Amino acid sequence: MARLVSPRRGPVIAAGAVVWRATSRGDLEICLVHRPRYDDWSLPKGKLDRGEHPMVAAVREVWEETGHQVRLGRKLPTQRYEVAGRPKVVHYWLAEADDTAGPREPDDEVDAVAFRPAEDALERLTYERDAELVRAALDGPVRTTPLVLLRHAAALSRESWPGPDIERRLSTPGIRQAEALIAVLAALSPRRVLSSDSVRCVDTVRPFAERFRLMLELDPSLSEEGLRAGPNPHRAGDVVRSLLSDGPAVVCSHRPVLPLLFEAAGTDPGPTLEPGEFAVLHHHEGRVVSVDRQSAGVA
Repeated sequence: MARLVSPRRGPVIAAGAVVWRATSRGDLEICLVHRPRYDDWSLPKGKLDRGEHPMVAAVREVWEETGHQVRLGRKLPTQRYEVAGRPKVVHYWLAEADDTAGPREPDDEVDAVAFRPAEDALERLTYERDAELVRAALDGPVRTTPLVLLRHAAALSRESWPGPDIERRLSTPGIRQAEALIAVLAALSPRRVLSSDSVRCVDTVRPFAERFRLMLELDPSLSEEGLRAGPNPHRAGDVVRSLLSDGPAVVCSHRPVLPLLFEAAGTDPGPTLEPGEFAVLHHHEGRVVSVDRQSAGVA
């Protein structure tokens, strides 16, 4: 009699961060956690909750395992390995430690949190794959500023919309994307929210701006109408160039405008962003050093 074979389960998806801090002398320290269950020293990470975005999970897991509330920095290489015969995929980012965090009480998951000088951390980490991540983190600026270039969420089709295109609204899936973006964008802690004055762009970022009481800055040059009207079609690029010397920000615009924004930032736009997708341009001293493409959906 033939045995029924269970289909291979999908990979376990997890997320975490290389958390760092600078000492008063300017030396770099890396955060390690000790897990009593495995008696190992590793980087803070954990599995995604159902429907959770990896960026959101990375921030949550760092908080749960270290007591530090962090903003994500540069994306680091993704780890892929097997655990008990099942593939595991772990997404990692850099993150600066929270200098207001107090000591974390030990528990069954993590019984010690330690910041160690970078070279010491490389030696103490139990797994070479974690040490490779730390080396990747150190191979570039550790403190960067995120500039998010976001394509508006899914909108009603042009054919079905009876009014002016600038007033075209989000579809039901687009509304869900805008709600999902609240937690995802929060992982980057933007302090400015800029948008095309088209309704579909405004409604994409309004939920996030309202949740965190941020001013929603409308700029017609970021709209398709502004791109066509002139008189200066490159005004949108000026917006991005100014933001490369500013703090964390998100810019919501349209498919035809986004290539101008990438060009102004001095980086390759890559494949066209789909509705609700965004690119995080991590910049340092006015220069983009890393680009991380993400969407409002889960991995």
